Amino acid sequence: MTSIEKRLSFRVLKVTSDGSSSRSSNNRSFRRTEKEGSASNLIRRLSSKSEKDAGASGSNLNRRLSIYKKPDNIIDGGVIHTIPDIELPSMNFSDQYNIEKTLAEGCFARILLAVHRPTNTKVVLKAVHAELTNAKDFIREFHFNYQLSHHRNILSAYNVCFKTKDYFVYAAEYAPHGDLATNLGANGLHETACKTVAEQLSSALGFMHSKNLVHRDLKLENVLVFAPDYSRVKLCDFGKTTKKGVLVQKVKHTWITFVAPELLEMVKNERFICKTSSDVWQFGILLYTILTGTTPWSSADWMKDNNYCTFMKYEQRKTTKVPENYKRFSARLMRCFRKYLTHEPDDRCKVTEVTKYMKDRWVECKITSSKSATLICPKEDQDSVCVYLNQREGKLSGDENKMRFKRLMSSYGLETPLDQTAARKRVIDWLSTCDNNFDREIESLFVVDIEENQQQR
Repeated sequence: MTSIEKRLSFRVLKVTSDGSSSRSSNNRSFRRTEKEGSASNLIRRLSSKSEKDAGASGSNLNRRLSIYKKPDNIIDGGVIHTIPDIELPSMNFSDQYNIEKTLAEGCFARILLAVHRPTNTKVVLKAVHAELTNAKDFIREFHFNYQLSHHRNILSAYNVCFKTKDYFVYAAEYAPHGDLATNLGANGLHETACKTVAEQLSSALGFMHSKNLVHRDLKLENVLVFAPDYSRVKLCDFGKTTKKGVLVQKVKHTWITFVAPELLEMVKNERFICKTSSDVWQFGILLYTILTGTTPWSSADWMKDNNYCTFMKYEQRKTTKVPENYKRFSARLMRCFRKYLTHEPDDRCKVTEVTKYMKDRWVECKITSSKSATLICPKEDQDSVCVYLNQREGKLSGDENKMRFKRLMSSYGLETPLDQTAARKRVIDWLSTCDNNFDREIESLFVVDIEENQQQR
């Protein structure tokens, strides 16, 4: 092989390894001569092929890079959507933890307050019943909670998960003031606290939505309180959290009041596309609940619930009359409610819309004749909030308050604790029974006796 052929063979190898840019430089380096022979033909073929396939190779490269590059027009959660395959270690609670008490217990899980002995750290253990779930669903919940923990208003989960004989368990931080359900008075929270809670929750949900995740189970029990003035609340319970756009079924064992109307219309076991609009609806219901202490309606059903029907007529501008239970709110807040609680899911605003109304007055204070609480209008130089007196008198602990409330509701045969229609019917039935048992002769004697005593005095 001649020296020219050696140089050509080296440059040919360089072309095949370096790519199109080297090929063009090699092309410029060589001219067609009689001495190039077969090597020059090879270079010409490679050159023509590189020019012919320049567009194809560039597009292939861009396609390969697009797998790893975040698209500009799509906001995605990246690693959040990749559920890891974790091998859960087996252990007992007593191996490393001292269980102090049970904070709460629901259909699927127990919330335990414990102390981690090796570090002497107080933590909360969420123990999910192994009979009612599987390892895959548990790992998915733990993964979402752990990956979202770096947001200020989302409950921090520790990198600790294991299984026992009866439970799947993971550790999270302890909320010393319980949840919103145990802190909510009969007349709700004052306006400043409501604004504080709303701003934090909208931030947490907005962060989830930016990662294409939908919480799907927003309610009072899933908002934990870390400060008595509500300056620090956190969203928790990601057992139903799902990626946006995925086919899902309705969430079971949740408050019907918080369910959006489009989900109520779904047939049992029917699947639908998961959207962030369901979180927006639930946020609007929760905002009303913490402002008033009750829910706006029993269910978002046109036919069965008169309160919902009345609000929808107002929301769709079929009437200018403000619903009775909304008359305490300002016009600006009513505009906010219209955006959150519109019937059409695609017409609902973003969950962070409430931040635009933070400087507005929410509640128009008026004197009320309620015996349970006295409503006082603030002076002009005071904060524009409504102060409810005797709201927290005789407050019990979280567990005692819940148990007492459940016993009271069950004694009246109410299925849901906030079913105002059923409660009103019970009161009317009781008054009718009293009226039927009324004895006029005995009552008249009693009145005469009272008049005689007054005359003697």
